[in-house]
Amino acid sequence: MPELGQLLIFLLFGLLSGLIGGFLGVGGGTVYVPVLTAYYAAYAGFGSEFVVFVIGNSLFLTMISGLSGSWRQFRSKNFFPADTLLVGGMGAVTALITSFSLQYAHWYKREQFALFFTLLLLPLMVRMVMRKEQGISGGRQKGDKTKLLLVGAFSGIVSAMSGLGGGVVMVPLLADVLKYPVRKASSVSLGAIAIMAMSTVTFYSLQLPDWQVSDWQIGLLALPAILPMAAGVLLSAPLGVRLAHTVSPRIMKVFFVLFFIVVILQMNFSIFG
Repeated sequence: MPELGQLLIFLLFGLLSGLIGGFLGVGGGTVYVPVLTAYYAAYAGFGSEFVVFVIGNSLFLTMISGLSGSWRQFRSKNFFPADTLLVGGMGAVTALITSFSLQYAHWYKREQFALFFTLLLLPLMVRMVMRKEQGISGGRQKGDKTKLLLVGAFSGIVSAMSGLGGGVVMVPLLADVLKYPVRKASSVSLGAIAIMAMSTVTFYSLQLPDWQVSDWQIGLLALPAILPMAAGVLLSAPLGVRLAHTVSPRIMKVFFVLFFIVVILQMNFSIFG
């Protein structure tokens, strides 16, 4: 078990990631992944197995962030169940298939994925920032159901391959492809990433790894690290959602740009450890 000081550090990082995830609707994986990687660095020699371990634990925390933030969105009357189920349901399928593939894949190289992710994210970020905000749409337009399913399918793949939860591409995709206002896109993303993460977390919890990082471990989920972080997420994710409702869409877009820059740097240069 970690010492008291380490538990407090996990709690603080959970508070930070929950605040970011709730505010932007992205889940907070940009904090979980480097923290888990740094703490369990001694096991990095296990290669692809270690990558899968970090991704699985990060997605557990993403699930907690999505559930907690979505509850706050529901209470704020900014929840869109039909869209959320479409995106999250399809994303859960592709995330599970991708997670299963990663267990036995030797083709996956995080460096190559980081380059692909960057080339994808940069134009999405620019288009989201440049697009003018519109009011919350009351109903779906013709063809939107198919677009939602495609957004969910792609976000599920990104979620399983990165551990970031999928929201980092889901929000700009919803804003660009379906012309959603940023607050609606963030709300749909929070609920969808919770649904997507449930399938992969269940999968990882049932695995029987060849190595253990802790006596308190369920499959690939290391409880001493993720439980205190989850406690912080539960406390701060609703606060992040509440904060998002107090700022203008323009200010939210500025924070999105800063967040995207951090994610790109983290993925390509490992600046956090």
